[in-house]
Amino acid sequence: MVISESKNQNHSEESMKKGVGLINEINRCMPVPGEAAIWWLGQMGFAVKLGDKTLYLDAFLSGQPDRKVPPLLKPEEVTNADYFFGSHDHKDHIDREIWHQLSVSSPNAKFIVPRLLVHSLSHDLNIKEDRFIGLDDGMTLQLTDHIRISGIAAAHEFLDRDPATGAYPYLGCVIEGNGCLLYHSGDTCIYEGLYGKLKKFGEIDVMFLPINGRDARRYRENIIGNMTYQEAVDMAGTLKPGLVIPAHYEMFDKNKEDPALFADYITAKYPGICYWIGGHGERILHKR
Repeated sequence: MVISESKNQNHSEESMKKGVGLINEINRCMPVPGEAAIWWLGQMGFAVKLGDKTLYLDAFLSGQPDRKVPPLLKPEEVTNADYFFGSHDHKDHIDREIWHQLSVSSPNAKFIVPRLLVHSLSHDLNIKEDRFIGLDDGMTLQLTDHIRISGIAAAHEFLDRDPATGAYPYLGCVIEGNGCLLYHSGDTCIYEGLYGKLKKFGEIDVMFLPINGRDARRYRENIIGNMTYQEAVDMAGTLKPGLVIPAHYEMFDKNKEDPALFADYITAKYPGICYWIGGHGERILHKR
């Protein structure tokens, strides 16, 4: 069952909600308990509002000549962040070009990253180490009185666990706050034990899943893959979230997928599962 589906996935730059207007909308939105407000920023990037707290997840905001959708926000416009989550050290997830400016624009924000990367990111990006929060698989951190985050290892395309520390370089996260539970997978394939880790949290309200898939051509070109749209559909069909949002399918010509295939398959196979295919800068308010 579709909640809302944009009729034009390739919105023109003129029609996209962006810039200060988008920031103002995020600031004005105050979800009541049991609600989560979500804006898609492109690729695996989302802004999430839980109560009065704003989290940016894998926000890819730097200009790149090969990106198909321009950034919705300039880093200096992002003045409202409480937390930035970067799932792994690839440019479209931890956006190294703009993270220092983000640290200036949102001076009280913390950066949540795989703990394996904290020291190097602090050094390389000239951001004080006490601005970082290190996360790892199985670790749960209380961010505020009402929001906590747990790390879930991601396989991109391998888990690549560090032999020296046992820490993981790629993570998803489960965010619990404002009476809602959200799973952002980061970049991942399905691996043995992933479903079990997620089932321990109980009913998931929203799942953000990549659907671009993987193949030999892309792997040889160092385009590391993710779950296919079929695998994402089956994950949603098995775990039965309140809402599933497919992503990571539209930004680069060599790494695209058609979200209509996801929509068609989930409608045919799991007609009771709600999904959302939105436009860039578009908001959905999910109610538990």
